[in-house]
Amino acid sequence: MSAQSVQLDEDSRAAGRGRHRAPSPTPVARSRGRARAFAAMTTGTVAVSGVALAGCATDVHADTVRDESTNTAPVTLAAQIGSRAALGGSIAAAAISSDGSAGTTLMTTTADAPPLAGKVQVGLRVTNPDVSVAPNEPVDIGFSLFNEATHEPLANQLVKVQVKLPTGWATFKHLYTNDQGYTSYTARVLTTTNVTAIFDGTDALQSAHAANDATLRVEQPAPVASHTRGAIIDDVNVDVDVPLPANSVGEKAVYLASLQAGKPYVYGADGPSSFDCSGLVQYIYRQLGKTLPRTTDAQFAATTRISMYNKQPGDLIFLGTPGNIYHVGIYAGNGKMWVAPHTGDVVKLQTIYTTSYYVGRV
Repeated sequence: MSAQSVQLDEDSRAAGRGRHRAPSPTPVARSRGRARAFAAMTTGTVAVSGVALAGCATDVHADTVRDESTNTAPVTLAAQIGSRAALGGSIAAAAISSDGSAGTTLMTTTADAPPLAGKVQVGLRVTNPDVSVAPNEPVDIGFSLFNEATHEPLANQLVKVQVKLPTGWATFKHLYTNDQGYTSYTARVLTTTNVTAIFDGTDALQSAHAANDATLRVEQPAPVASHTRGAIIDDVNVDVDVPLPANSVGEKAVYLASLQAGKPYVYGADGPSSFDCSGLVQYIYRQLGKTLPRTTDAQFAATTRISMYNKQPGDLIFLGTPGNIYHVGIYAGNGKMWVAPHTGDVVKLQTIYTTSYYVGRV
């Protein structure tokens, strides 16, 4: 090989070496790069550099890793953890140049998101939780809804009133609070009754249950032994001479029937927004855990005959004759009954307008 060839070969090798990467940065240069990345994190941004960031995704399209650090692609924390909070800051990708010096910092900025505010804690109380009344005496039961932290009233909010039945709590009335966060309704009860309230909450307010319940204690008069005269049992007149205790289930039936006042009569309807006569009776007693048939004749057959002189609140008043009962109501006392009368009318308290009727006890 000639001297000129040797020189050309040496020049080619030198040029080939020039195409390879420069030597890896020194440990000191790498440490300085990491320090700059950490400084970026302490000023409200996250630096993604040669230092691995937990939660970053490995870039499968990158060149082969050339040092001990993990090669990663910059990703937002929001994409990794689904957090809105991550959207409030920005992510900085600190590019490390081949000679170990910090490259240009690339900023991806998003609009600041407002912090997520928690719902307001709500307080709900019965304002007169312990009341003593005479049977059927009207009494106002009040409820107060307020911000539990500031005690400011919560106006124009829906409060649901519930009554305790043998089958559990049942909602029977919807009320709206006034500017003072107060609402009430007038109750009439024939037996001791428990009432409470609930608030379903809104987008800004937590739901709540009344911290206390109302107990409406009925002061019953001293029991007086009543005696039947000419009780009708299976269409046969017999004399019965026994005390007749109050029928507490019947009294509750009267109370529940009173809550349906004003709802329209619709033939074939059995509640809860409209009724016919037998549909009202079936609906009321179903709330008390009692099963009755649907039609007047079937209800007549399913109940026990009681003398009209010994009828009690909650007993059923049947008009017609056995096999042809055309109307039924719930006896409320004082010669009146709760009924769904006929098309064009509404559920109401009505005087028993005839002396020819049958009485049935559920």
